[in-house]
Amino acid sequence: MKRIIYIIFCTFLFSCGQYNTELENALKLAGENRHELEKVLYHYSQNPSDSLKLRAATFLIENMPGHYTLEGSLIDAYREKIYSDTIASYFAKKSLDISLSYMDQFRHTANKKEDVQNIKADFLIRHIDRSFENLNSYSWLEDLPFELFLEYVLPYRFANEQLDLWIDSLHISPDGLQELAQKDNIKYSPTGATSNLRFSEPTVNLRPDFIQKLFHQNIYSDCHHISLRENFNSRALCSPSTIDFILHYANRNGYHYWNKIVSPEFKNSEVRGAFERETAKVYRKTYSNHSSIKPGTTEYIPKFFKDPFHLDVSSEYLYTTDVSIHIPKKLENSPHYAYLCVFNNLTWNPIAIGEITSSTAKFKDMGKNLVYFPAYYRGKKLTPINYPFIFNSRGEIKHLVPDTNNLQKLVLTRKYPSNNTLYHYNQSLTNLLVDASNQSSFQNPDSLLLSLSPMPTYCKGEVNTREKYRYWRISHPYSLSFAELFFFDSRGELVRGQADSIFYAAFDGDPLTNINRYDKKNLVIDFNAPVSLSKIICLPRSDGNGIYPDNEYELFYHDLKGWKSLGRKIANGFEIEYDHVPQGALYWLHNHTTGIEERIFTVTDGIIRFW
Repeated sequence: MKRIIYIIFCTFLFSCGQYNTELENALKLAGENRHELEKVLYHYSQNPSDSLKLRAATFLIENMPGHYTLEGSLIDAYREKIYSDTIASYFAKKSLDISLSYMDQFRHTANKKEDVQNIKADFLIRHIDRSFENLNSYSWLEDLPFELFLEYVLPYRFANEQLDLWIDSLHISPDGLQELAQKDNIKYSPTGATSNLRFSEPTVNLRPDFIQKLFHQNIYSDCHHISLRENFNSRALCSPSTIDFILHYANRNGYHYWNKIVSPEFKNSEVRGAFERETAKVYRKTYSNHSSIKPGTTEYIPKFFKDPFHLDVSSEYLYTTDVSIHIPKKLENSPHYAYLCVFNNLTWNPIAIGEITSSTAKFKDMGKNLVYFPAYYRGKKLTPINYPFIFNSRGEIKHLVPDTNNLQKLVLTRKYPSNNTLYHYNQSLTNLLVDASNQSSFQNPDSLLLSLSPMPTYCKGEVNTREKYRYWRISHPYSLSFAELFFFDSRGELVRGQADSIFYAAFDGDPLTNINRYDKKNLVIDFNAPVSLSKIICLPRSDGNGIYPDNEYELFYHDLKGWKSLGRKIANGFEIEYDHVPQGALYWLHNHTTGIEERIFTVTDGIIRFW
């Protein structure tokens, strides 16, 4: 009898066109699994009191295409190792399974098992019923708008992990909150407010040596995996949550992900763990589909922008403005989409996609006071459509056009912006004291008062004596802390001596290694014979982004075709000069010898500004 009613129900829906377009498309993609999904819809259509559950089922099914489990011999073997651990909690093992699906070594060898073609009715009904039990059990969900419940509480998966009824495995009942907290160390403050929920890592965790052996790294030192774990933690507590992320920082290398607790009362615009870092775009992971790519598009589009489960939430965090970029000439292959890029990890990375209409590319909600590079893809090659530009705080565009008729001389001392900490290290060197003697005991030494002048990346002191001494002693009234020490004779040539091995870092040529002596132990240099010194140069503790002798540098400026080289040079000091540099351009100084931190910069009235 139920089978007959089910068939009549389905026939009625088809004949009357009751399915919306998105739902019907999902059911078509389900193929032979369609009847399982329709069982869910039928199940919740029988009782008017289940109308919200029917909406929930519709939401999950119509947005289901594109969600999948990664399966394959390699990832399945790792899952078997993880779940065979008899000590770790379910929470720890499940959160690691979620992380697996984001690791390239597994994604490249796995297959997709599409949810819409495989999920069974019993699974989905059980998950929906349990989600509604939670919705009706906890005070912090009482006034939650239903749309937020659908997006940030209801979804049955987190990434591309294998599916199970985690909502049962981490069931929170009103009487069992403390039991759960003891089991998986998920702490709960019973005042009923979302903001009073407290989370901590499970004590019954997978052992660090186990994770190290599996992945040859501690994946939980990476913000992406931390956010996945915290998001699972939040959902286990029935707290509306998701993951927000910065795909590429706009003023430095790297990216950032964080767990976002979604509140109906306010917008929390704090970007966790991203102090002193600027961004052009903030995106959010969603269960629902937000695809903006036109169907049938054949041009190359980066994988990120084809993922329909990313929502642009930049306006929740930034003061944004829409941007329109003029396209000065017809583009090859007549692309439909253009991109705005930021400089990150020594290259341009697209962070926003916009449609091209006529001779204009339009982009929504862009962060301000940043430098962007507008481009399109010719094949799979990122190609300029106009000059890079500054998008200032007033929302104005200033293209950085090199003026090859007006040239300038640049004296460069860094390839990356400095900060207050580096300034403090540099200033502290002005307190260095220098004594000289021809006796190793330093009885009655000559104290040579240096005029130590702090330069942008080092301190230089002139030695005001022509006397020769074998032993030279460096000290500081409080502590001895710096990176490198150089001595020059009266002819300006570098002189090398010997020192105690504990001070090796001061003479190893590496600005990233330091000596840090807080015991007031003096640094004594023995030159083996009396020498007359004219100058001492001391490098402070630093980030290694200054100009250093024997390093090879190359200066670029950006024209309409991309980066154009002004030549390579080997530095013979702590600054490097370039003549005949076009004014008004965007510049980049690259160190071919070492280092990964480098920023683009502009020059206005002789003042360098890094971006």
